[in-house]
Amino acid sequence: MKLVFFDEVKNDRGHPHYHIGAVCIDENSLKSVEDEMSKLAKEVFGNHILESSTEFHASEIYNRRKNFKSWADIGKRYDVLRRLIAILSRDDVYLIDIQINIEKFYGPLPPEEVAFMFLCERVDAFLNAKRSLGMLIGDRESDQTSQRFSKSLSEYRTWGTEYAFGQGIKNLVEPVHFTHSHLSRFLQLADIYAWTLQFQLRNRLSKDEKHKSIFNILHDDNINLSPSKYKIWPK
Repeated sequence: MKLVFFDEVKNDRGHPHYHIGAVCIDENSLKSVEDEMSKLAKEVFGNHILESSTEFHASEIYNRRKNFKSWADIGKRYDVLRRLIAILSRDDVYLIDIQINIEKFYGPLPPEEVAFMFLCERVDAFLNAKRSLGMLIGDRESDQTSQRFSKSLSEYRTWGTEYAFGQGIKNLVEPVHFTHSHLSRFLQLADIYAWTLQFQLRNRLSKDEKHKSIFNILHDDNINLSPSKYKIWPK
């Protein structure tokens, strides 16, 4: 059994792309990954209890907000990001990248729904290749979103996904489960991954030194955020 934790980065006026970043971890690796996250939380926050005050969010680390508001040393903040990105680079952590290009997008469904549909397809294909079952777990931002995605997955499992080349969903079990991100180190990892997807696309041509520092982390020899599955739509 593999658990797939996903998070989204919505489009805005300055960044016309919608992203879902997903982190897939086998049941045998869950404790090891969680232990590594907990160790980092203990170093950073003084304890690793799952609560809002010990939550990792990439944008907050990068922009010095909330739990990192008092962290004036930019080098220390970037080192926390580096260590989180290194966890994402573990061989037993699999990544799935979904990107919707809003400016080119058209169709009867909203981009969020299409992105989720592609996530289900790509996750199911990955699970099929691994001969494994899996379960989707997302960040509970609103009951409305939770119910919509759970209903969509149930329909995909029953009738297959939509569009002309819709696919059957055979390896995902249960509806989507949701919890708050401060209660899951794995959802926090998904947040870090989704943020890096947006960051790289948004700042790929930037000459800003802060941006270069993050790209230096992402280009380090021991960092590998290559996705196991991805979808960019429309091209």
